[in-house]
Amino acid sequence: SDKICGDIDSCDLDDDNDADSDLLCSQQDDCPFDASNDSDGDGLCANIDSCPFDSANDFDSDLVCGNIDSCVGDFDNDSDSDDICAPHDICEHDSDNDADSDKVCGDIDLCPLDAANDADGDKLC
Repeated sequence: SDKICGDIDSCDLDDDNDADSDLLCSQQDDCPFDASNDSDGDGLCANIDSCPFDSANDFDSDLVCGNIDSCVGDFDNDSDSDDICAPHDICEHDSDNDADSDKVCGDIDLCPLDAANDADGDKLC
């Protein structure tokens, strides 16, 4: 019992007396401890939802909720800081995005500024 008399208790069957203050007594409240009542509509109340405003609940599993993730769908979150997110970033770990346009990303290109990639074999780019 919540020790509030029935004639003044707006939630007479709710011992917590509308714990989240959303004006719904617990027997009518799908989320009795979430005032927003599952605002993202994913079926998880905010008190147990790790991403209460992201219905996909961190789709790319990068520990950044989709509502604040600058690269939703890119686990590395634009790891090369070139403002291009995967899958659109052809060189995810090369901020110059294949500067010499030889179709070999700079992070693995032995001659990142030589499109011919040391064609003469003199070990000089």
